[in-house]
Amino acid sequence: METFQLRHKSCRTTGFSILEVIIAITVLAIGLSAMAALVASSLSGTERARYMALATTLTSERMEDLNRWPNTSPTNAHLAAGGSLTSDGAVGGLNYYDDIDLSNTAGQVSETIPVTGGYSSVIHKVTGEVIPSSNTAAPAGSGMVAFHRRWLIEADPVVNGVTLTGSRRITVLVTLSNLSVRPPVSFQMSMIRP
Repeated sequence: METFQLRHKSCRTTGFSILEVIIAITVLAIGLSAMAALVASSLSGTERARYMALATTLTSERMEDLNRWPNTSPTNAHLAAGGSLTSDGAVGGLNYYDDIDLSNTAGQVSETIPVTGGYSSVIHKVTGEVIPSSNTAAPAGSGMVAFHRRWLIEADPVVNGVTLTGSRRITVLVTLSNLSVRPPVSFQMSMIRP
């Protein structure tokens, strides 16, 4: 009789109850859900950082383009005061905005500006080939990451209450325009040149 009681007691202590199994599964599910949320957040942050790096590069590129024009005359057309960071528009026949399309698959870059009667594009291929083209409509951005770039040029800017006569303040704003990244990716940079 004693062996039966001992064996019966040992059988009861070797297994898990249904309640213990349910609690273990619940704890595991909560842990896995938290891990999935962490991975999703990490991937989203990485993608956002990629777009921010591209926006930074495009801003710097436009700054360098505008800075290379000599400022020997205050009427230099490329440095004429004008533009806006909030809307597109032309001043005196000059456009102060463009669109940049980066191909996800082909690795090419297309810069498009509006011109009378359509659009003018310059396509930079991976091979180093540069192809100018004219279109009557803006190129479709399918399969591409599209950025919109605007710049503002101010003559004789006021900085900290001081007017810098004969100088130009150049401000460039680049915004990711075709993806639903939240909050939207944009980057702005300014410089003052004599």
